[in-house]
Amino acid sequence: MINPDRATSRIPGLILLSLLFLSIPLASSIGAVPLPFKGILSFLFTRSHSGLSEAQQIILLQIRLPRVVLAGLSGAGLSLSGLVFQAIFRNPMAEPYLLGVASGASLGAALFMMLNVPLAFLSALGLTASAFAGSLLSVFLILMLGARNRNNMSSLLLAGIAFSAIAQAGVSVLMMINREKIERIVFWTLGSFSAATQGKSLILLILLIPSVLFILSRHRELDLLSLGHEEAHSLGINPERVSFVLLLVSCLITATVVSVCGIIGFAGLLIPHLMRLISGPDHRRLTGLSLMGGALLMILSDLLARTVIAPTEIPVGVLTALMGGPFFLYLLRMNIRKGQSQ
Repeated sequence: MINPDRATSRIPGLILLSLLFLSIPLASSIGAVPLPFKGILSFLFTRSHSGLSEAQQIILLQIRLPRVVLAGLSGAGLSLSGLVFQAIFRNPMAEPYLLGVASGASLGAALFMMLNVPLAFLSALGLTASAFAGSLLSVFLILMLGARNRNNMSSLLLAGIAFSAIAQAGVSVLMMINREKIERIVFWTLGSFSAATQGKSLILLILLIPSVLFILSRHRELDLLSLGHEEAHSLGINPERVSFVLLLVSCLITATVVSVCGIIGFAGLLIPHLMRLISGPDHRRLTGLSLMGGALLMILSDLLARTVIAPTEIPVGVLTALMGGPFFLYLLRMNIRKGQSQ
């Protein structure tokens, strides 16, 4: 017999999963050349080609679907990184963008682009590795500069903002020195899925699957870290070692996302916080919900970015900033009120 409470707890996940499945054919059908929604559904779920012409199939498989899949995977990855950051730092305002991790990854990617690597495979691999090195450097510097007391989020945010400013200044200098590569570097600073390919989605998918499995296997440690390092240590885990490994995995996810689509801020802030309000603090459930919520948010944001003032496309990072900025200010205000009441 199914426990009623357990069945009720599955409702948010089922709703998100249904919306995510619907968002894929919906986002694939809307664009400069409209594609029939029913034809896409038939093609995706029954492999029937009867609802789409040959030209429409090419548009779907080579342009729309790779873009939608890359957006979904990127949103899922950023949301998962934000979830881990918020658990480790015990603050809903922690996320890769605000803590400077994404900016560090962007600087690493921009430095690699100066090298002119001729082979596409080595170029993609090197770009991800450089972005990862930049994100790790940012975490190291932020922890050194602002986290003597890791629970003091103000210090962390100030350190993250300072490092982001330095990293963005570095990217600007690189653009001035290499004017012929300005367009490519600007792509990383604004965030976009316009250059999506099946290869980029595959790289992200290969990284995301083991990362998700690893983080899911550490859901109990994340629950304990959310209580505080002293409490986590008293309950049998080494909080410094566990936090370090989880931060490494989160940085790798963030770096890979930045290397394929640029900086997209606030996705890691919005979704984990909203999912925590809906489902509570259990990280086993939060992981799945954050993945689905992040994917859904990014697919719909990208759809809006490329259609709202078509044929001009808005960088998706601009849209997520417009949504996440006010939400961040709301959280900041709540934190200040909480601090004043204590």
